[in-house]
Amino acid sequence: MLNRRNFVAAGALPLSMALGIKPSMAQARYPTKPIRWLVPSPAGSPIDAIARKLSELLVTRLGQPIVIDNKPGAVGSIAAAEVARASADGYTLLFTTGDPLIGALAVLSSLPYDPRKDFAFISKVAANGPVLVAHPSVKANNLAELIAGIKAGGAMPYGSWGPGTLPAQVMESMARQAGVKLTEVPYRGSPPALQDVLGNQIGMTFTGPNLAAPLIADGKLKALAVVGPRRSPLLPNVQTFAEAGFKGFVFTNEIWAGLVAPAKLDPVIRDQLSEAVQAAVREPSLQKYLAEAGFTAIGNSPSEFAQQYAAEVAVVPPLIREMGVTPQ
Repeated sequence: MLNRRNFVAAGALPLSMALGIKPSMAQARYPTKPIRWLVPSPAGSPIDAIARKLSELLVTRLGQPIVIDNKPGAVGSIAAAEVARASADGYTLLFTTGDPLIGALAVLSSLPYDPRKDFAFISKVAANGPVLVAHPSVKANNLAELIAGIKAGGAMPYGSWGPGTLPAQVMESMARQAGVKLTEVPYRGSPPALQDVLGNQIGMTFTGPNLAAPLIADGKLKALAVVGPRRSPLLPNVQTFAEAGFKGFVFTNEIWAGLVAPAKLDPVIRDQLSEAVQAAVREPSLQKYLAEAGFTAIGNSPSEFAQQYAAEVAVVPPLIREMGVTPQ
C-alpha cells in the first residue's frame, strides 16, 4: 500500500510507474481522431461494401469516424505498401483480401514490403467460397460429368480473373488430379469473365454465390461446384470440390476479407480493435448483410487470423509459381 511518504517519494516518477501500470496501458485513450482504412478494391466492390458496413458499426464502438480510402491496383500492393510504411499508431489500417499479402508474392516481381513481416493481423471478418458456373449449353451438371466430357475429347476453356488468381489455382489443381488439360482464358477480374460465360463466349468461370444464385434460377447459368469447406447456404444443392473427390488446401481456401495494421502496432490497440471488430461481426444486421452477399461471418482473434494466414501463405505462392505464372 502507498502511504504518504511513499507517495511523495514516488512523485519524482511518472504516476503510471508509481502505480505499477504498464506504459502501454497508461497511454492516451485510443482513438482520439478519425481512423483511415485503405481498401485495395474499387468503390462499390464487394470488399469495399463490407468495409463500409463494418465501419458504420465500429464508429459507435470506437467513438471516432472511419474514413474509407479506395486504392486499387497492382494486386492491391499500392494500398498495402502505404499501410506498411504508415505509423503504427492504429490510425492507418488495411481492409483487404489476401491478394496483396499472399498472391502478390508470386505474381509481382518485387514488393516494397514483406507481407509476412510488415503487418499485424487484427481480425478476419468474412469469407466467401466462389462457385464454378457454366453456360447452360455445357453438357455437364457436376464435376464428374465435366471431367468425363473433357476426357472424351471436349475442349473446355475457362475464364480466370487473371494469371495466378483463385480460379486458375483451383482449375489447374483439378486438372492435375483428374488427369485432364484445361485452357485458361485470363480476364481482368470476375465481371468480364462472367459476361463472356453468359454470352457463351467461354464455357466456365467463377463468381460469387450471391451473383450466381439468381442467374441459375433464371436458367442463364448452371453451377458445377463450390470452393470452400462447406456448401453455400445460397446454393445448398451444389456440391463442394471436396465432396466431388478433389483433395487439397486450394479446394477449401475461400476468399476472405480482413483488417490488418502496420507490424509494430501496440498489442493493446490491436486487441482493442480486434474486440470491437469481433463484436460488430456478431451484430445481426452485419450477419444478415454478409449472408445475403454470400459471405460467412468470421470475426476471429489476432492469433487465429495470423495462424490462418501462415497456413495460406505457405501453400498458395508456391502453387502459383508451379503453374508457370511469370511475375510482372
